[in-house]
Amino acid sequence: MIDLHAWLGMASGLALFVAFFAGAINVFHHELHHWQEPHFAEQAATPMGMDRLLERVTEQYPDARKRLYLLPDDDDPGVMWFESADSDWVTAHATDFNAEGVHEATPRSALADFINELHFALGIPNPGWPINIGMTFMGLISVMYGVALFSGLLIHWPKIRKEFFALKHEGNMRRYWKNLHNVIGIISFPFHLIMSVTGAAMGMFTVVAVLLGALVFGPQLRGVITEQTEVWSAVESQGNTVIMPRMGDVLSAARNELPELTVDWLEIRGYGDAAGWIDVAGSVPGYVGHHAHVVLDPTLGPLRVIAPGQRSLNFASLSPVYSLHFGDYGGLLVKLLYFLLGLLGSLLFVSGNILWCERRSDRTGPGRSSAFLLRLTLGVCAGVVIGVAFSFLVSKLLPHTPLSGLVALAERGVFAVILVLLVAWSLRASPLRFSSQMLRVAPFCYLSIPLLQTVLEGSHAWLEADNRLINLVLLAVAACLWVVRRQFRKRIRQAEPHPLWVGKVSEGDPRHLTDTEREADAVASDSAR
Repeated sequence: MIDLHAWLGMASGLALFVAFFAGAINVFHHELHHWQEPHFAEQAATPMGMDRLLERVTEQYPDARKRLYLLPDDDDPGVMWFESADSDWVTAHATDFNAEGVHEATPRSALADFINELHFALGIPNPGWPINIGMTFMGLISVMYGVALFSGLLIHWPKIRKEFFALKHEGNMRRYWKNLHNVIGIISFPFHLIMSVTGAAMGMFTVVAVLLGALVFGPQLRGVITEQTEVWSAVESQGNTVIMPRMGDVLSAARNELPELTVDWLEIRGYGDAAGWIDVAGSVPGYVGHHAHVVLDPTLGPLRVIAPGQRSLNFASLSPVYSLHFGDYGGLLVKLLYFLLGLLGSLLFVSGNILWCERRSDRTGPGRSSAFLLRLTLGVCAGVVIGVAFSFLVSKLLPHTPLSGLVALAERGVFAVILVLLVAWSLRASPLRFSSQMLRVAPFCYLSIPLLQTVLEGSHAWLEADNRLINLVLLAVAACLWVVRRQFRKRIRQAEPHPLWVGKVSEGDPRHLTDTEREADAVASDSAR
């Protein structure tokens, strides 16, 4: 069980670090969508209403009538998604229309979507295949993650009470990391169990459906899955047109059917077609599985209500899976708890890989494989943490420059460049020195993001509720990184580091002497201060 736990944890640790660190920030996905929108001193004209926006979009883009989404946001009700003729998703805002009413697409930040993709697919682009490569890979990782959790529970169950209070400051670095790893794992085990089960359920759903369809049920399974997962059947147009109702009346009709409904978005299939329908989707507070749908026809007649107590078995099963995974069922308190547990989970996977490298080195002697994995772990973790910070900086800075049209591309590009550079650097530098430098830089990267927004947007960075929450979250990340740095330096002062951390080079090698001397100077300087 110890070997199974170690190998599965090591094999999935780096992918899980990316997923948990990005997921901790992605807990505030809705607020991040508002944070990423630039604020200028000269405000744009008041956007048109939802009804006028729908009319203009469907006039200029007839293909949008087939399927479109509308967000009834109080601040910007003109945000919507629709599918163009070449099957690409296009975003239209009310402020994208010029004085003549012609749509002029404006490139906008996609930071929230990028962080979300890092979480569920490691940022791997989807080539348009039936199976999302990145999401399926993370589903497989979640399965391995669940087995590692189970084996870890069996290992530590007989001594769980003893290890709960075993975070000691004596001894070598490995002993401290082991105690820290065990304490975090014990405290957050229920959370990790939820993440592994729900992550596997969402990531492996398509693969399991394809395999069952091919090997067991045959081609009819696809139709059954479509029927059970769609809120209503596809539009079968008869060519009859109808005048669409006003969106305000649609929302009122949905609330008549489900008075406690909080609306998040509207999906419209067959806009202007008598056979079309409107799905008013949102939440019913007070339930873990809080998702709800009210499906209306173009005359505002109710077709279906999906809500707590009014669900099929399929929807009753899936709704809690999504809610438990994203932590959106209990308000701000639950989100903050998920954020904290997500950051602790990131530390859990880093410490797990470090322990595996040191344990293997102790058993077989210092080797290239252990040294490589340790350096790769440090490089990937530093690259992800600092790369995400630079994506935030680019997202806020570029809209105020002539390069504003490249903001979405730059957010992804700067992350990839920093990740590659830091991984390459970590494979050549001393792990101890590399970690010290990265932990010195990382907190200031996150501290600089709210400062940059304050400089560019003034008091709007703190007076607007969503902006204030995201900035406080970023400051919390900076504070956590600072605490990790202090603890890391404390371990260096109090305990002799494992040989893997200083590298295994021949005696008298000037590179080894230089690294050691520089590290000793840094420790001495910190102690003097």
